[in-house]
Amino acid sequence: MNIIARAAIALYDGSAMSPVFPTKINKPSDEAGEYLSAVAEKLMNSDGTRTTCVEPGGAQEELLKRFGYMPFAEAADTLLRAMDESMQALEIPREGFDLVVFSFDRDNEPHLCVAQLPYRRAVVHQLEEEDGVIATQLLAHGTVLPPPGGKVIAGFVVNLSTGDIRLRDTGVLTNVGNRQLFSEALFTMAATRTTKEVVQVVSEMISQAAPQMPDQELKPALKRAMAKSIEEKGVIDVQDVAEEVFRSDPEREAIIEEVSRQMQEERIEPQIPVENKRVVAQLQKVRIKTDNGISITLPRSLADDENSFAVVSNPDGTISIIINQVQELKTE
Repeated sequence: MNIIARAAIALYDGSAMSPVFPTKINKPSDEAGEYLSAVAEKLMNSDGTRTTCVEPGGAQEELLKRFGYMPFAEAADTLLRAMDESMQALEIPREGFDLVVFSFDRDNEPHLCVAQLPYRRAVVHQLEEEDGVIATQLLAHGTVLPPPGGKVIAGFVVNLSTGDIRLRDTGVLTNVGNRQLFSEALFTMAATRTTKEVVQVVSEMISQAAPQMPDQELKPALKRAMAKSIEEKGVIDVQDVAEEVFRSDPEREAIIEEVSRQMQEERIEPQIPVENKRVVAQLQKVRIKTDNGISITLPRSLADDENSFAVVSNPDGTISIIINQVQELKTE
């Protein structure tokens, strides 16, 4: 199903006409709509995506608000040209990509996606036929768009009802140094972290608050506590995580207080929304590596089941890993 309502594509292909801004905007074909839908999903759900917003009352906020009360074609043209002017002023190279702006509904709320699609180099074949003579050849082609799930795609999706933005950015060189393309160069967005980055910072804070706890004990305990918090509350509640990890530690209250102090310094919210499915999947797995090269990945439910999995210390100082109740074993 093609959910894309309108799409405007500006071409920066290095041709004599570049940049090319569309003067007529229609609903994209089903194939193009499928591609753009996948781009939006990538921008909303990839590991490198973070939640942010534009600075209230700024020119960029007005550019986005236009899509709520102006015809799409007019609002898109204004937005594309405003971004082009910013690129010129900052001397950002304007070649080798498309800028696409498209609208769609999600959960009965209007959304807008702005994305940069950099061209990738590719080789395509060409077939020529004249007077029964067939010629084939290979041609270098530099304007092939990346796969919709590609890591090179940058941009953002804004919920036009709330103003919330899911951003996946990329760095560019400007005349004032290296900048993030969308959050610093073309727009002014609040400085925030991705879910993955926040989880990493919280893990480091808890580790620093209790340095006496060995990593081989702390890391699995942290993952287990975070996974439990997501399962019970739908978010990572940092205080609950700290209490779970250190529930048997006599210094628990002092440790939790230190974690709270560090969170205020780092400006991290006490409850972390987890919008990234991959982060959730990583917390639901346990990875074990041994010094002799063995690597095992287990579902957390299995690793936490004492009847199915156990780590045993032997009298000679070595460790044995026991996996019980296995019905089938495959060697690949």
